[in-house]
Amino acid sequence: MNSLKILSQNLYQPIFFKQKNIPPEDKKPINKTYLAEVSVVGLTALGVLGYRNYANRYKIKLAADLSKELGQKISTKKLKSIMTNSVLIRELSKLKEENFAATKENIKNGTFLADLHSHSNFSDGKASIETILNEASEYGNKLNKINGKKFIFAISDHDGVDGVKEALKIIVKNPEKFKNVRFVPAAELSFVFPCQKNSERFRKFGSDVQMPEMLVYNINPFSKTTEEFFESIYNSRQKQISKAVNECNFYYHNSNFSSLEFDKFFTPPGKKPCFLNQHWRVWNYIHTKSRVVNMAKEQNIEPKVLYEKIVNDLKQEKKYMTPYELDEYIKRNNIQTDSKIIDENLKSIIIKEIFPKKINENELEKEYEKDFKDIVSYAKKENAILCFAHPGFTMQNFTKENCLSGMQKLIKESKGRIKFAEKYHQAYPLGKEIMEGELREYNEILDKLKLINIGGRDNHKNEFIKSD
Repeated sequence: MNSLKILSQNLYQPIFFKQKNIPPEDKKPINKTYLAEVSVVGLTALGVLGYRNYANRYKIKLAADLSKELGQKISTKKLKSIMTNSVLIRELSKLKEENFAATKENIKNGTFLADLHSHSNFSDGKASIETILNEASEYGNKLNKINGKKFIFAISDHDGVDGVKEALKIIVKNPEKFKNVRFVPAAELSFVFPCQKNSERFRKFGSDVQMPEMLVYNINPFSKTTEEFFESIYNSRQKQISKAVNECNFYYHNSNFSSLEFDKFFTPPGKKPCFLNQHWRVWNYIHTKSRVVNMAKEQNIEPKVLYEKIVNDLKQEKKYMTPYELDEYIKRNNIQTDSKIIDENLKSIIIKEIFPKKINENELEKEYEKDFKDIVSYAKKENAILCFAHPGFTMQNFTKENCLSGMQKLIKESKGRIKFAEKYHQAYPLGKEIMEGELREYNEILDKLKLINIGGRDNHKNEFIKSD
């Protein structure tokens, strides 16, 4: 007899208990094989139902928190385009390298299926959330017509979730528009990490503490856990800026360094992004402002006026306001100055006060940044998935001899949270920060880690994806 049929017919029969109202002569001996079969099928059915219920908890909680945020009832049906952990793992495990490559040909023929790494103008990207969603939706519709697939994508801003919040609010207002996409609420998290001496990263930057990144998927941006976690990052970095500004003003009070001025020129209007490597941004601000003040004195110009002009010029030229680019600006414009590119005293103050550093061989200073354990702890609380973002950069923190064991140790310490590696990262600066031969070696190591290899474009452009 079919096992499921047996189960449905006997689901509410008291087969495991003594049946009192049946005459002794009518009782049949209980078939142990039959009982075992029914028990297995029953447990399997309950297991499937339990698993589905567990997987749906994410959407149930997300819908409830969205309802509070918007002041109206949001059902899980409106979150149909949002991927759960189990679905994300299942679908990404089916994809190949070409499915993550956004070439013109792959976009045209529908081979490009997923992009798990992108940035909006809530961090250092240029595209608005609305632009990203509109273009993803259009491409998803095109993809569905070509091969019946849905486009999988994530918004993963640096150390912040305000962009993801906005995306979810837009999606639930018109869920039908996003029927052919699968959206993954995400973030790219940076963390302090010990850099081994003789490693490629140490050779390039001369520091024994670096800040690699992890992508975290399937977060609830409205949960108390998430809001507290990201707010703590933001508050710590605001303290970092204030600390540097106050210390440098103490010794260089004529330069009038200001947290407000830093925010004005280094953050998008109306937003509070948490840029990674903010210590370098503060470094750039302090050195650039100091040098411009000296240049203004030489030219007998108001420092504030000259600073605003130069910084706005650099922003228009799509530079990043570093003192090195200021030097190029000076040369291009034939400006005569005796000012230095780097002030050694300022350099010493900034490094001492706000740069990540080691307390001892086994402990890192964490006043302004999270460490790997913090990332894992957050992911565990949110039941989120972790992924090595552009793993070549993380692997550069190890010597060649220790690279495989170092990555394996991180996976072990993640306690099952690291499921993916961005092996097919589409934006490595090949020939600059990472060599092609070096990347091939790292990819061979990644294959030994037995993670699900995925990819993303790390998009920062004004547009997300054009469907035509």
